[in-house]
Order: sequence, then C-alpha cells, then structure tokens
Amino acid sequence: MVAPGRLTVIGGGLAGSLLALELAERGLAVTLVDGGEATATALSYGGVAWWAGAPGPLGRLLRQAPTRWRRLQARHGPLGWRGCGLRLHGGGWTTPLLRPPFAQVDSAALMAALPGVLAAAGVEHRRGRVLAPPRPVAPGWHLELEPGGSLAADQVVLAAGAGCRALAPALPQRHRASWAGVLALPARPCLPSASSSSWQRHAAARRIVQPRHWQRPSLEARAPELAEERWIVDAGIAPQGEGLLLGQISLVRPGLDPGDPPAVAVMERRLRAALAGLDPVLAALPGPYRQVPVAFCSGGLPLVGPLGDAAGLWVFSGFGGAFAQVPVLAPVLADVIAGLADPKVLAGFGVLPG
Repeated sequence: MVAPGRLTVIGGGLAGSLLALELAERGLAVTLVDGGEATATALSYGGVAWWAGAPGPLGRLLRQAPTRWRRLQARHGPLGWRGCGLRLHGGGWTTPLLRPPFAQVDSAALMAALPGVLAAAGVEHRRGRVLAPPRPVAPGWHLELEPGGSLAADQVVLAAGAGCRALAPALPQRHRASWAGVLALPARPCLPSASSSSWQRHAAARRIVQPRHWQRPSLEARAPELAEERWIVDAGIAPQGEGLLLGQISLVRPGLDPGDPPAVAVMERRLRAALAGLDPVLAALPGPYRQVPVAFCSGGLPLVGPLGDAAGLWVFSGFGGAFAQVPVLAPVLADVIAGLADPKVLAGFGVLPG
C-alpha cells in the first residue's frame, strides 16, 4: 500500500463518478478526468436488478444496492433513483410475466446531477482526454491530457470503461469491449394519434420492459471463442427523462479491440426489425440511433482492485449490471485505496484483477 495522496480517477461515467464521491467522503483529494465522450451510462436502462446477481459473495453484496442508492440520494440530493415497474417478455411464456415494482436510476437525471454533486463533494473536475497510459514518475504518476496539458497524481484509478485497455494494455484478457446501440425517443414527440397513444402508454407506465432472458450475457461469455463478429438484439423499452430508450443491440468482435464503430444504418435497421416484434408502432417512430463502446468481462465478474505490481494504479471497470454492482463495490474499493481495508477483501468477491 502507498499513502493515498492526490488521486486521479479517469472516467466520468457511473463507475468513475461514484468512486470519486466515495473517495472524497473519506477525506481524500480527488481529481476526476472526463474526456467528454458519450458513455454507456447515458444510454443505460438503469435497472437496479439486485435480485439477478450470480450466486456467491458478489451476488449477496448486490442485495445492498437499493440501500446504497437510497443513501446516496439522501446524502447528495436527487440522482434519478425511483421505484419502477418491470414487465418481462419472451422465454416461452404465452403472456408477459409481471414482477412487482423494483427500481431504476433514470440515467438522464443522474448524468445531469453528477457535475453539481461532485463539485459539492470537493472533487476537482478536469475536462480532457488522456492521451497515453499513465507513466510512472516517482513518487506517483504522470498523465498527458488533451486539452489541459499534464497532470501529476500519487495514485490513478482507471474507470474509463471501454477506454481502459488503451490506458493499460496489460489488462487481463477477460476485460473486453463491445458496441451497444439504442433508439432514443425524445420527450413529447409530434406524432400521429395512434403512434402518440403507444408512446404515451409506455412513457406514463414508468416501467421497464425487457426480455425474460437477456442474450447479451451469453454473447459476452462466448467472446473469447469468437472467430468473427456476432450481434444480438435484446428488445426492450425504458423511460429516460421525459422520453424513452428502445432496445439494445450488441456487437462483439474477436479479440480485445472493439474496432471502428459499426455502420449506423445497418445497426439501426437490425434493431428496429427486432423491436417490431415487441411493439411495431414504437419500432417505426423517428428518433436518433446512438451507439457507444461498452466494457464487459467475459467471465461475468468486473475488475476491481490494484493493477499488476505498479503501486498506486487501480482499475474499476467491466461491470455487468453496473447500476447494481457499482454502488456496492465503490465503497469497498474506496476503503482499500484509503488504507481502511485490506485489498484481500476484494478477493472475496472474485473481482481482483489477475
């Protein structure tokens, strides 16, 4: 362990922001570096599926996610946390399976609130893209930003999602990246009456509609074996702000590099075709298609902890079900970085890099 000193967290999405808050609350000096690119957080359904964790210690920890979100919102003000209905479809069911209300974090509300919350917590926000892997310079690390010049830090946390491998090529091979896309319908669109009725019905329901069995986890699990790119669509609907997010299309390529963005027109056409089986009216509505690279770990467990033998370099990335995993793992990693807990505690959840 090294003395915490000045900490730099790279990545302004859910993982980097919540970890920066936890570190600041432990009295540490924190700088959050955000490149300003679109993040997976901004396109997420935000469902907090604490009941869907894998068996074992991490699955048990996820049951604390609702309590963590309530505490975060009580401490920092509205962050988009709210009760939410859930409607499951598919899986051989002749009628949709309805679950009792669970919870959602409205990702639009969260991203709008985070800058003010971080500033109030004393986190310094630096806008800039990190150009190269952090360079060790005794007694800490040197970062080159564009714009913004250089930045020195005693410790660095990589929380940049799909951008982590460019900053740490030696990341374990189970950390990979895919391309994910959704349709984002704006608030109160000007639509014909039939289309407007369908949009209003889903927007007013304040519920997430999703497959009973997501295909994305199985595709990610097969990633190390792929010889050519594969794509799947998980048809769903989620409220976001005053609008809706429709569907999730995922494309995984062989190897560790996600490559160039896939053709927007092709991906949108595939997504709309699959959505038509769920709600043909919504599937035909005009609205922008948005896609981002998304980090995942092929084994299903994220990477959380020290990276290699380099003192003061950490990773916090590769989450599956991030809105349940991040809020419960961020306090654990913050305690380790602050010297309040032994790194071995992370081994108990199976998330240590290695």
